[in-house]
Amino acid sequence: MTSIAKIARKTLEINSYQFYIGLTIALFLHGLLISLAIAFWIDMNLFKVWTIDLVTQGFSNFYNYSNCDYPPAYLYILWLVGKSYQIFDPTFSHAGGLLLMAMIKLPPVLADLGSALMIAKILKLHTKEAIAYKVALIYAFNPLIIFVSAVWGQVDGVMIFLMLWAFYLIQQNHLIRSGLLIAIMAIMKPQGLFIAPFLVLSQWFRQVWWKWIAIAVGGIGLIWVIIFPFYGFGINGLLTPFLALYERLRSTANYYDFASVNAFNVWGWANWVRDYTTLWGVSYKVIGLVLLGIITGWLGIFLYRQRYFAANCLAVATMLMGCFMLPTRMHERYMIYSLAFMAMAIAIIPLMRWIYWGFTMTGAVNVGYVYLRYNYAELFKTIPDIWLQIVIYTISAVNVILFLVLLWQTTQLRELTLVTNPSKEG
Repeated sequence: MTSIAKIARKTLEINSYQFYIGLTIALFLHGLLISLAIAFWIDMNLFKVWTIDLVTQGFSNFYNYSNCDYPPAYLYILWLVGKSYQIFDPTFSHAGGLLLMAMIKLPPVLADLGSALMIAKILKLHTKEAIAYKVALIYAFNPLIIFVSAVWGQVDGVMIFLMLWAFYLIQQNHLIRSGLLIAIMAIMKPQGLFIAPFLVLSQWFRQVWWKWIAIAVGGIGLIWVIIFPFYGFGINGLLTPFLALYERLRSTANYYDFASVNAFNVWGWANWVRDYTTLWGVSYKVIGLVLLGIITGWLGIFLYRQRYFAANCLAVATMLMGCFMLPTRMHERYMIYSLAFMAMAIAIIPLMRWIYWGFTMTGAVNVGYVYLRYNYAELFKTIPDIWLQIVIYTISAVNVILFLVLLWQTTQLRELTLVTNPSKEG
């Protein structure tokens, strides 16, 4: 029996060669999916139009010509995609075909694989190499992550990769570089700010004051340089890019002023209800922000007490999931930002495996609900409304329970210290 157990354990160990074989298979799977005529067509058609407009109109005229609600940073990637596509179709006369769609999906697909590599890179500093590779492949083959990038065609995978990169820089004590990267993320999609509280809460007691000044000044300068080609000087001179960006972000946020935008979170029961609606005299928006503030405050205490790698992973995972679960105006996909950090926590906190797969399954139902609702509207309408309401309420309730279990893990301070190997902590 002992020899059988040893053989079984050995077969579960993954070396670097097997890891890269696994990533190659994951790449092939992604490539197969992006070559099919499947996508979330509302988003994909917008990405196609924006890509063509960026190339044909240029940066300075883009926002005047297009209805784009994205900040400028990711538009550089779409511009590069458009320029590359023009090699094959100079006049965009075949833009409705599969090639442009596949090329638009390619950046998030590559980001998914980059995230797996980053997870392995981070974990190898704190645990066995075989465990690091295993966890990275668990993430690389996560069906929800694959679906959002390779089928749906959304760009959240790029944001997750940048979050992991920022987390790695923080672990390596590169505070300024991490802060500047988060500044870029904030003007790629506002959800990039979800990780900003972790930077502050985990480092304020470790870093000298001038580094925070450098992040603020450098971040403002970097943002200005990135957004300037789209807005120019205008009537407000140097302030024009900032004022124009602020108006764009504000109008986008106000456009989605609902308690939930198909997100099965604590507001799932109020899906598509305006968030200025009140409960006991307080608006849903304020309630959500207060709840998020309480969780953020607790995580600040947690990070101050627990200065280990495992605590950092758990805190980021909880913070990102809290940003999905508690505030209003959240979309269905925003819960996936937390999964990469939950995956890393699996290497050290065994219970995280169940939380990780639990959120993967509920997230798949949530994303699948939206995909079916808008891509196959006629089929969706044949489903009795009571069934749909049961799905929303049930998945929202399960998500709340999973989030409470995740939050409960942060109260297990003694146990967390015991399962972490201090000899490997930075």
